[in-house]
Amino acid sequence: MNALIYGPSGAGKTVNATRVKTGERGKNLLVCTDNSSIVLQNFDRPNLDIINVSTVQDFVDAYRKGYESKKYDNIILDNLTDLCDMWILELEASGKYKDLRQAYQTVFLNIRRLSRESAFCGCNTIFTAWQDMTEIPQPDGSKKNRIHPKLSNKILDACCGLMNIVGLVASNPDKDGKMQWYYVTKGSPEIMAKDQVRCRDFIMPEDLFV
Repeated sequence: MNALIYGPSGAGKTVNATRVKTGERGKNLLVCTDNSSIVLQNFDRPNLDIINVSTVQDFVDAYRKGYESKKYDNIILDNLTDLCDMWILELEASGKYKDLRQAYQTVFLNIRRLSRESAFCGCNTIFTAWQDMTEIPQPDGSKKNRIHPKLSNKILDACCGLMNIVGLVASNPDKDGKMQWYYVTKGSPEIMAKDQVRCRDFIMPEDLFV
């Protein structure tokens, strides 16, 4: 199974994605592009391996080696928005594209392939992404803001469509005032979200694929 978890910077995407329960293999893997893994030094993650990468090739290689090893129940790819940006910058720096629109097309096609690959790799994959907002016209002529993962409109629907779960990171204090994080997985005109696994409205991070 696969999931796309999104929220604004600092919302707890990395911390909460790595809370996902392990299964029979007993290990999770985090592949990180944006150095956000540094926050995990403040948390106990004994069953987590971390790989920080600085190139797209290293990212893809780490992911594929991770699932081919059959060592991991869940692989967290952190994060998809930054991966797109890094890919474009690499292609621009390569000088291979006189028209940068071709570079964007290359990235968009490869992100679609990666999303599809994640559904058939033999372990669960969690993508994270930053959050964006778009103004959506309504049938009555009014407009509403819709929160969604920060991805190009050319791949947003395709990526989300290929995910079993799309969740927005949210939090609320419990009765003792302690902050509790969860994922909003009920879609609406205001929020892009879904849960094909159990049709839940909300999911605790550790129970994402349960």
